[in-house]
Amino acid sequence: MKKIVKIIPKPIKLILRPLYYRLYRRRHNKSRNALFQYWRQPKDGCNAPELYISPIERSQFLSKFIGKYVDSQARILEIGCNVGRNLNYLFNAGYKKLGGVEISKEAIDLMKKTYPEMAEQIEIWNSPIEDVIVNFKGNSFDLIFTMAVLEHIHPDSKFIFSEMVRITKKYLITIEDERGISWRHFPRNYKKIFEPLGMKQVEQFNCKEIKDFGSHFWVRVFIK
Repeated sequence: MKKIVKIIPKPIKLILRPLYYRLYRRRHNKSRNALFQYWRQPKDGCNAPELYISPIERSQFLSKFIGKYVDSQARILEIGCNVGRNLNYLFNAGYKKLGGVEISKEAIDLMKKTYPEMAEQIEIWNSPIEDVIVNFKGNSFDLIFTMAVLEHIHPDSKFIFSEMVRITKKYLITIEDERGISWRHFPRNYKKIFEPLGMKQVEQFNCKEIKDFGSHFWVRVFIK
């Protein structure tokens, strides 16, 4: 089967991909609660919190985009912060008004051990984003960012996209796998998601040459 896939021309693959995705989802459909349960305590060896302490290169890459649009006085929220590697990098770069939402208590506990100074000084919400985002006031943050998190948002939780627009005062940055398929991946083009909700994309960048990302990942910067 793999040999057959390799010889299929790329234009044909792009045409067939949506059909393949629909068939895959029909066969591997999981509930939102199943997704929550997985991310609270991954047991497949792929997404344990300690694996997110590195690589630091991802955080360095992210910071280039954040520094381009806001200064160190900006109030910034990361959705799906895991152990806080990205937030700690920003903290050490002088950003102090930081917040993170993370579903895994194990990840938050490891954050407090790994980055104690940062963890004591920022705001942390240990909760599914679905439960906490509705409680934030409008325009609460100057910038919101995600890294490989929105790709795992279940279709039943699509309401969070409009909530993200509501609570950002100006900027939204997504670094997401827009093509990967698995039972916990939901590929989307985030320009098509956020522009109809009132955001304007001002920058995009394909990560095909960035270590640990690849061509499925896109950086998108939106302004309100």
